[in-house]
Amino acid sequence: MKTCHSYIVAALLACAAQQGLTAERPWIDSFAIEKCAHLTTGKNRYFILEPGYQVILASNSEQVAITVLNETETVNGIETRVIEEREFANGKLKEVSRNFFTLCQEHSDVFYHGEDVDDYTDGKIVGHGGAWRAGVNGARAGLMMPAKTPLGLRHYQEVAPEVAMDRAEIVETQVTFEGPKEKFRDCLKVVETTPLEPGEESVKLYAPDIGVIFDDGMVIVDRGRDRKPPTAPVEVKVDLAGAYAEVEIKEGDLPAPVAAVLRKLHPTGEVREVKRETRQGGQVVYAIEIFVAGHQWDVEATPDGTVLRNEAE
Repeated sequence: MKTCHSYIVAALLACAAQQGLTAERPWIDSFAIEKCAHLTTGKNRYFILEPGYQVILASNSEQVAITVLNETETVNGIETRVIEEREFANGKLKEVSRNFFTLCQEHSDVFYHGEDVDDYTDGKIVGHGGAWRAGVNGARAGLMMPAKTPLGLRHYQEVAPEVAMDRAEIVETQVTFEGPKEKFRDCLKVVETTPLEPGEESVKLYAPDIGVIFDDGMVIVDRGRDRKPPTAPVEVKVDLAGAYAEVEIKEGDLPAPVAAVLRKLHPTGEVREVKRETRQGGQVVYAIEIFVAGHQWDVEATPDGTVLRNEAE
């Protein structure tokens, strides 16, 4: 596929239109970052580069602490801000990565310039999988978080051939997400993939003025400022085994078995609200409000179409 070379989101979309692409936009992998004045401190709506800012995500067995360090690193001639991620699995340190970012002064796009990675086993470094830096072995900076986030935008976050080629597609822009401690609105839903691992994908949610709040089952359990990276997993004061996650989705995003059983139950009904809930033990349930002849019905079903509830209010 022909590659667009552009800088701001408006130009990216124009490039796609020029190619006659309607249903599917191209993957953008070049961003002319040399035209940008790079800042090491600041933020856009969904990504924060302020030293001391920290977000902690957790599941029942995993935890990651994402901390903006009071450190910079020069990568390929550009001074970048360091964000450290400490990942723990079953209480033990699994990985520490130092990620290098800048904020475009002109347009507030956040660029990703590489990462240093230490993989741990039993407290010892055993590898450096996925490490890369712009300017080394053909690697180039990617677009981590655009300032403008139109539905359907598809961009590479990492451009390190044969090492790191993560890319992101914006699939929803007004998601409501209920975590274990608070509710978030107007969230950005991103699906990440990589051509290095065909068929694999990761789902992330970003909340305005907070950043990432959901990452493939890990949900935000804490956040704050003026913090340092933890040396061990933090104590989680919420029940992650309970009904901890709720995301509003569109009717068209229902799994086919759920959509089919819904229309079998209420063929003439009007769907008003659909939620994807994660419940006890990680069970996924689709909760649907549907109106039939002016009366509300509540339908709950599992992804395979098994009906758990079908009651009139």
